[in-house]
Amino acid sequence: MLTLQRVSRNFGGLAALNAVDMIIPKGQVIGLIGPNGAGKTTLLNCISGLDHPTSGTITLNNKPIHRRGAHRITALGMARTYQNIRLFNEMTALQNILVAQHQQGHSTLLHSLTQWPGHWAEEKWMRQRAMTLLDQLGLQQVQHVLASNLSYGDQRRLEIARALAADPQLILLDEPTAGMNAIETEQVGQQILAMRERGITVLVVEHDMALIAQVCDAVYVLNFGQILAYGTPPEVKQNPEVIEAYLGKET
Repeated sequence: MLTLQRVSRNFGGLAALNAVDMIIPKGQVIGLIGPNGAGKTTLLNCISGLDHPTSGTITLNNKPIHRRGAHRITALGMARTYQNIRLFNEMTALQNILVAQHQQGHSTLLHSLTQWPGHWAEEKWMRQRAMTLLDQLGLQQVQHVLASNLSYGDQRRLEIARALAADPQLILLDEPTAGMNAIETEQVGQQILAMRERGITVLVVEHDMALIAQVCDAVYVLNFGQILAYGTPPEVKQNPEVIEAYLGKET
């Protein structure tokens, strides 16, 4: 589904990414792990169109996307969450989901002003779909609460629900359980597995290895902007080079 070939990103003389090759197969949950500063978020930015590689190619369903804007990539079926939460704080949880569904609707301002019957049917459908997403993420009880007043865990879940509202084929999750307790992390893991059951491909960046082991079919390890290792969660966990990258080499 998603293929990266020799993707590099330079900032002046600093190589944040260096010839990264990755394949994300359709219908799988793939993990991306690595120490702080390894280049994980830079890589997600290049994939999602917030940034562009200095060199290399990125294709989604065989269509090149490495020079496309974020809104055009979203229209091709990709959505993402962010390491730093980016909700519309002065909107309710429900309103955040409704806004994220703008590409699913076909009504125009003229349709709304002229009371076009199809407009109201579409509005009803979008509201019902938004409520379903809130229910799936355990947020139905806070649907009318401003995003800024939600707990940290609920804000994280709302970001995931908002990404799902775009009806993506591929979703990028950037540290979705950061700051969550063990119970909340387990719940997010179950929600990621449910995405896979619905046919959604997932690329998840995480530091929580228990979550990676719970949800991932395979894992890439990024270190100093380069792929250090690839394999199943148990294989990666036992890889000496991965252990050294995370813990440091004993002198």
